[in-house]
Amino acid sequence: MERDKRDFPHYADLDYWKDYITMHNVLACELSYSLIYNNIRPEKIEEALATVGLTRLPNRFLLIQVDDYYNYSSKMQITQEFYQKTVLINLLRECMGKLELKGFMANLVGIDKIICFLCCEEEEKKDIHAYLSGITERFKEEIRSHSDYTVSICISRRCSRIWQYSQMQPKMDQALNKSYFSGKEFSIFLEDVEVPLPEKEMDLGGFYPEFMAAFSRGNCQRTEILLQSMMQALLEGQVNPDLAKMELIRLLQQISDYGIRCGIAEKRMKEYSNTIMAQVLSCGFIADARKYFMDFFGGFTKMLEETNAGTEYLFRIPVSEYIEIHYMENIRLEHLAKLVGLSEGHFTRVFKEEFGMTFVQYLTNCRISHSKELLIGTDMPTEQIAYKVGMNSYSYFCTCFKRFCGMSPGEFRSKNKDGASLF
Repeated sequence: MERDKRDFPHYADLDYWKDYITMHNVLACELSYSLIYNNIRPEKIEEALATVGLTRLPNRFLLIQVDDYYNYSSKMQITQEFYQKTVLINLLRECMGKLELKGFMANLVGIDKIICFLCCEEEEKKDIHAYLSGITERFKEEIRSHSDYTVSICISRRCSRIWQYSQMQPKMDQALNKSYFSGKEFSIFLEDVEVPLPEKEMDLGGFYPEFMAAFSRGNCQRTEILLQSMMQALLEGQVNPDLAKMELIRLLQQISDYGIRCGIAEKRMKEYSNTIMAQVLSCGFIADARKYFMDFFGGFTKMLEETNAGTEYLFRIPVSEYIEIHYMENIRLEHLAKLVGLSEGHFTRVFKEEFGMTFVQYLTNCRISHSKELLIGTDMPTEQIAYKVGMNSYSYFCTCFKRFCGMSPGEFRSKNKDGASLF
């Protein structure tokens, strides 16, 4: 539902607001960037979605390219250009209303793209391609009929986790850019496009818990080693510089949030991290970010020392985050102990004290929890699910599952699949 200044009385005195810039526009734009850059704290997702009237994560999104946008905009003043883009967005929002679509539309400022997030999970069990193709055709017709513009649209794969938006959006952008000269007003599904990818995909998410542990221990040498490995991954992946910078920004933001959880004053932490992030964004070469990252380490560890954070923050959080990201791998207790700077014996004792169970019990519980999500949310064979969550024996998986859930994986799927939701 469209919102305006009256819904937000504390913004009522903003005298630069224009009629075509509503609070809904601002919030939709903010949320769209937060989604495609995976920059929302888990505990804030529900609150963030509520700003645009949603109660669940969108399962699909459309990246909408305004054809010949730069040719038109180059002839306009900046204010005219912004207004024209807003007119197109409003046309598409009206179309969404006519089609009774649940979701939201937002402007991607400064580029020729608009983004539309859709909640249509119930259509996934039907002919989702026909459904989404119908929507894109209506969008194209609406723009063509009421403006001098045309649009081309790339449709995402199905989304079930927040990090998937950030993985798909660059590939969709690349698909639209590469297909641009083949003709205007086309629609394309991401899964139908052969988008050249680096031989080794970039994944900085796995570095986060290790950096967090190194920062929590003030381990400069370990941070340097991790930083070298991360830079090497970016180099080998031949990542677009702007995307690489955003990945580094996201990593810095995650560590900054961890610092706040540990007790560092939020204002102080944000002011410091914002300064470092601005330097990372402005540096001429991605390798220059290394110096700024180490500057961040120095300032962070100094502030952390002043908080006297307890074991919950210096042990429990880094260990649980690492397991959550790497549960499908062969996690060795020896590596986790080294991660937090403890001997294996000491690590085992502290783990039991902090989690109330052994490391093996916790890891198994984590794997079973993720297997339940796959059993409900996918049609993947049970044997395949067992290996996907890191359990190398199907029979052992079934035994553990029944011990934890009181029934076999097959029984659990039959009782929970119909009508279940992952959101």
